[in-house]
Amino acid sequence: MRPVNLLPARYQRARASGERAGIGYAAIGVLAVLLLMIVLYVVTTNGVNDAHEETAKATSEQQAAQARLGQLQAYGDFANLKAGREAAVKGVAQLRFDYERLMREVALVLPHDTYLTDFKAASAGGGDTASADAAAGAATASAGGATAIGPSLTITACAPSHQDVATAVVRLRKLHNVTDVSLGNSTKGGAAASPATGACKVSWAATLTFQPETVPAANEPVPARLGGGQ
Repeated sequence: MRPVNLLPARYQRARASGERAGIGYAAIGVLAVLLLMIVLYVVTTNGVNDAHEETAKATSEQQAAQARLGQLQAYGDFANLKAGREAAVKGVAQLRFDYERLMREVALVLPHDTYLTDFKAASAGGGDTASADAAAGAATASAGGATAIGPSLTITACAPSHQDVATAVVRLRKLHNVTDVSLGNSTKGGAAASPATGACKVSWAATLTFQPETVPAANEPVPARLGGGQ
């Protein structure tokens, strides 16, 4: 006997009849689209995660580099400090003035019975002053008038006559590196002419201007008259 399904049509199991052949391809297409979307989502998510990891790695490397830079900054500061100190020392050395040679030469060129009562010297930078005791009085250090050319020296002295003052000015022009000797005043019976100096009757003052000291290309022997061996 042939079985008969007595259930209504809406309750019966669906069977393929071949009347709707394209529905299977549509379902496959929908599934393919969904699969493609899932693949794109996974790829995009992985790309974002990789970008975040690269950013975190770069940030970590930057922090490590900054920490390393902070550790090495002390060496850079020390190098800059060293360069600054060397420049300062060179600057001071260039502004130094050979006071010993100056005093020796002044003692040699001054005429007889001519004495210094005040001795004021200043380097070109104005930061190096020196004073010395004169033969007939105490010399005091004060701010000398440094010029743009080089060191300057201001002296106050006394002499027996105006002729001796003129002789002293001419001889002072023979000093080492002197570029100019300017006589400020020459007064007979001035305050510098004290009884203790005997024949010292004329007081006078002069300003000497020097060229800056230069480093000699070769060491030269010091003459015996300046304390050397030759």
